[in-house]
Amino acid sequence: MSKVLIVANGEWPKQFDVETVGTYRVVVALDGAANRLIGSKMIPDILLGDLDSVSESVLEQCKASGVTIVHAPDQQSSDISKGLEWVQRTYPDSEVDIIGVEIGRYDHHLAAYSALFECNSDATILLDGWQARRVSQTPTDIETKPNSIFSLISFGDVTGATVKGCQFSLDNETLTTGTRGISNIATGHSITVSVKSGDLLLLIMR
Repeated sequence: MSKVLIVANGEWPKQFDVETVGTYRVVVALDGAANRLIGSKMIPDILLGDLDSVSESVLEQCKASGVTIVHAPDQQSSDISKGLEWVQRTYPDSEVDIIGVEIGRYDHHLAAYSALFECNSDATILLDGWQARRVSQTPTDIETKPNSIFSLISFGDVTGATVKGCQFSLDNETLTTGTRGISNIATGHSITVSVKSGDLLLLIMR
């Protein structure tokens, strides 16, 4: 399975560096994220977005280096949604991580989470000390550490929410927007989560 990294134009998690980025088979820079990558001597494989934030010199260096340029000028979708949709079409069976979401704006955080649902994506958003991912209909084992904190956050109505391997289990529960599901605790080295319908976000401390 291909490992794809989507790099947005924000801060990286502290555990990420240029060497870590280099472990991915494909690196997709979203617009201005290419500035940081090129500045760190890291050439992305793909540069995608409306290209309004990437510097002219970096754009020219990307072209000269054979980077695939995907101009996506649509202003109705975020760069993360554009990147997820492109990766789903081009690398449909890939394992996808996203970094660069944290830029000090809460609307960008929420937009990144919403993009997972908008694109029906199984990508993982890597945050500083946390991970975020969409809960799918297929029961999924998520690696964790005993006593790690995690939260399930419903975006609207959710049916069939199930979580095992934690202090407060759920079994085919109905959830709605609210605080139920916040601050659960893993009891072992993994939890298992699934949902029958609706948009359910898993945030887990790493």
